[in-house]
Amino acid sequence: MTCRVSFAQSRLKTDSVAKRKQSVEITVGGGFASYLSDVAAPSTLQGNITKTSPAATIRAMWHPGFRLNLGIQSGYTNFYSYHVNNNNVEGKQKLSAVPILIVWSMPIDKHINVFAGFGSYVLTTNLDYKGVVKTSTFSLGSNLALSYTKTLSHKLGLSGEAEWMNAFETKDNLLAFKINLVWKAFEF
Repeated sequence: MTCRVSFAQSRLKTDSVAKRKQSVEITVGGGFASYLSDVAAPSTLQGNITKTSPAATIRAMWHPGFRLNLGIQSGYTNFYSYHVNNNNVEGKQKLSAVPILIVWSMPIDKHINVFAGFGSYVLTTNLDYKGVVKTSTFSLGSNLALSYTKTLSHKLGLSGEAEWMNAFETKDNLLAFKINLVWKAFEF
């Protein structure tokens, strides 16, 4: 008596593996930021320091179809400002920043993304005290962010984001909380 055993071999279906599409996403948003470093305001002058200010962001990210994405980010925020009164002479100073960063992002799950960037901050100091002085300088810096995105449609999403911005050369850093509109501008 002969016994035949046969094994079925499963075929690999290469057509069923969906190729991930590449896309470019544009993110625009704003919120508020809180300056975390100490402000070197003159202690002999009476005045008040403001460490909370509006923050705005614009970011373009290329999603190449892999987990790691690449993009650029800019925006605007005030690091801090202070007002003084010295013998009835009013004065104010403001330090603002425009980041110019190369940013990488990676999804943690379907809705959560982590961002890390490196580049430069254009820092502008405005001093208005018995005359106006405005100076600008560059500072190397970085950022770290975590966002949660809620999909509104195939091309639009709304995200909440917490971002730490660090101009480490000048030791200026802040924590920002923003609401962003995420738009999938191109898909190919």
